[in-house]
Amino acid sequence: MIGAAAQIAKNMKLFSVAATVVAFLRSASALATYSPGPTYSVGIPPATAASGTGNIYLQLSAPDTYQWVGLGIGSRMAGATIFVMYTDGKGNVTISGRDGGQGHVEPSADAKWDVRLLEGSGVEGGVMRGNVLCTNCPLLSTTSTSSQWIAAWAEGKAIDSTETDYSINQHNDNSYRQFTYDLTLASIESDSNPFISSAATSSSVSSSQPTSAGAVENQNSQSTINAYDIAHGTIMSVTMIILFPLGALSMVIFGKTWVHGFIQLCSLGMLVVGFGLGVKLAEINDYLFTAPAKTHTIFGLIIFILFLLQPLIGLYHHRAYKRELKRGVPGHVHIWYGRVIIVLGIVNGGLGLRLAGNSRAGMILYGVLAGVVGVLYGGVVVGGWVRRKGRGRKGGGGGKVESDRIS
Repeated sequence: MIGAAAQIAKNMKLFSVAATVVAFLRSASALATYSPGPTYSVGIPPATAASGTGNIYLQLSAPDTYQWVGLGIGSRMAGATIFVMYTDGKGNVTISGRDGGQGHVEPSADAKWDVRLLEGSGVEGGVMRGNVLCTNCPLLSTTSTSSQWIAAWAEGKAIDSTETDYSINQHNDNSYRQFTYDLTLASIESDSNPFISSAATSSSVSSSQPTSAGAVENQNSQSTINAYDIAHGTIMSVTMIILFPLGALSMVIFGKTWVHGFIQLCSLGMLVVGFGLGVKLAEINDYLFTAPAKTHTIFGLIIFILFLLQPLIGLYHHRAYKRELKRGVPGHVHIWYGRVIIVLGIVNGGLGLRLAGNSRAGMILYGVLAGVVGVLYGGVVVGGWVRRKGRGRKGGGGGKVESDRIS
């Protein structure tokens, strides 16, 4: 019994040592892999990890029902170094090094990136695969634990072209990801093709269940971006098209200063919330004050500041009216300043809808609502003006009322 127990203990030790050795060997040659549908892997040779520059190995793999698959180095499309893979029509794939440019446009082919297809690339068994060597990829750090990358893809008819500058279709919102690689987990044993080596390890390819090894997806998923987009657009549209005009007309409709002030302060609060959501959305998409949202975001900031000044102008007008009992220059400034910034806000809202890729029907609906509110606003203002003129003719110009301040 004692001998048997000793043998078992010895075997367990041997098993433990063997497991440790296997774990060491696996860690010595591993691939950081991200698989949101297509699968993307990266391997860093020892010399590259040590020097910070040199060869890196990439693999792009996806079912051949995909039209193209792209992997990019960078936190966003703008300025990224992008590698696009598609079938060449001859049983192999084409790998195209491209520049992300200003983002949100088709990346342009760039010959300065030295990318080469390696053994194991091709289309086989319903899968297209590109094993790629890049000799001059611009990694900020080859040992980063949070190296920023992007991925995108599109399904559709095979491209079947050997041209590296072939024009590709745009991906949809659900076919784009931002993620990070832990490049310390992407070390490979030698500066050679790791994708045909049995020693290399990576997560398995899956077209249905996203998997990863040494990769973390950015939590700002497309669904999160869409939620911010909808919230920002809805709040700003309601505020600009309904709340601010209603507040402006409240003096004519209700004739009470406090009602006007209350509605406009609530509207201003909504504006602050909508503006905050817009800033967050721009930060997530990395286009705050940059293309393609440069006009919308800069214009939006200016309009936001102008709206913050309006209550101060209104307060000055209120005090001047109480002192002089007539609408003077401050009153006219307050009224027309408010009208102008509301119009500017509505115009910028249209720019935002276009930026968000809103449908033509949505753009038309926005324009129609703005037009209807504009007509109603004009009608109420003209009606108030006619009533004041009527009172003036009957009463010799006397009988000032609160609505005279702002209507």
